[in-house]
Amino acid sequence: MFEVKICGVRLKSDVQAVGAAGSHAGKAVAIGLNFYPASARYVDPESAETAELSATAARAGILRVGVFVHETPEKIARIAAQVGLAAVQLHGDETVEEVDQLFELIEIDIIRAIKLPTGPISIEEIDEACQPWLEMGCGLLFDADAGSDHGGSGKTLDWPSIRSWADANPDIPWMLAGGLTPENVAEAIEVTGAKCVDTASGVEESRGVKSAAKIEEFIQAI
Repeated sequence: MFEVKICGVRLKSDVQAVGAAGSHAGKAVAIGLNFYPASARYVDPESAETAELSATAARAGILRVGVFVHETPEKIARIAAQVGLAAVQLHGDETVEEVDQLFELIEIDIIRAIKLPTGPISIEEIDEACQPWLEMGCGLLFDADAGSDHGGSGKTLDWPSIRSWADANPDIPWMLAGGLTPENVAEAIEVTGAKCVDTASGVEESRGVKSAAKIEEFIQAI
């Protein structure tokens, strides 16, 4: 669906930077719109500014992914339709029952964030974390467990552990997040074999403020 997602964009200039960098590198790109009110990267789904972000991305052929934490299925479905999302990313502690209800309300992809420890982890432990969501048809995004921050912490995963799991499950698509930066993303891809990567804090000047130069460097490094 896409090769790189820049998550937590808040400004029209962020979207334009992602589009330009993706075009230069020949990469399929997506943006993440964060609808978690407690996040420094939150955007109001009801605002004209968010509507313009989505419209700008659509004109540039950039996919829009909505990031939600502990939101009701009904509200997620309404925002997804209103903003024109291509996918929904669930980054909280949503239950299987809630996700099953969401599948009944929307016809777009649902990405489940699998929050893993930053140290070594076994294939079996990753399997256990993924299995309920795979059975439902969710896409997988591996991220470092950031506790109450729910992502964007800058913490990296144990990449060799991810590679071991990926080698044991070659037919399962997945995405890699967790502390990826312009400086380490090429190594992360080489070690893990990731086909899709996701970053938020790794391309920021300060928390919640994106850097066009870092976005360009990140996408060029892939």
